Amino acid sequence: MLQAIGQTDYLRAFTGPDHAMATVQDEVSATFRQFVAAQNARDGAALTPLLRARPDFVWVTTSGETVWGQDAALARFRTNWQSQWHLAPDFDALRVVEVAPDVALLHVPVMATFAPHGQPVTPNAVKWNGIFARDEGGWTVAAILLATVP
Repeated sequence: MLQAIGQTDYLRAFTGPDHAMATVQDEVSATFRQFVAAQNARDGAALTPLLRARPDFVWVTTSGETVWGQDAALARFRTNWQSQWHLAPDFDALRVVEVAPDVALLHVPVMATFAPHGQPVTPNAVKWNGIFARDEGGWTVAAILLATVP
């Protein structure tokens, strides 16, 4: 009797859980790299499909503000992009934890540069935490939770 199994289960059956987890880590990391590239390029068209298109998408900013929904987040990013804006993650310190099937947490230190044009630029150390969810379209960012580092 054959059963239909998902790709992750298939990989675990033949290569063990470590290989399947490596695949989740690679896929989520690649999605995050696309996110950073879109942010630094100020490319809303590239960023849109990377953010979960649901009203329960949430972004908690470094100031503690909560932004709900993909549209509101994109509008906020576009406003931020009008200033000096750059994200520089420490990819060597990036960690991905699979918390449930098709759900992963990514944690990475980031040096974030944000300042109005003409103002002095001071990089800010941020702990970038994101919840990623996978559906038929692949991995997307479902939540962004930021914390500044004193």
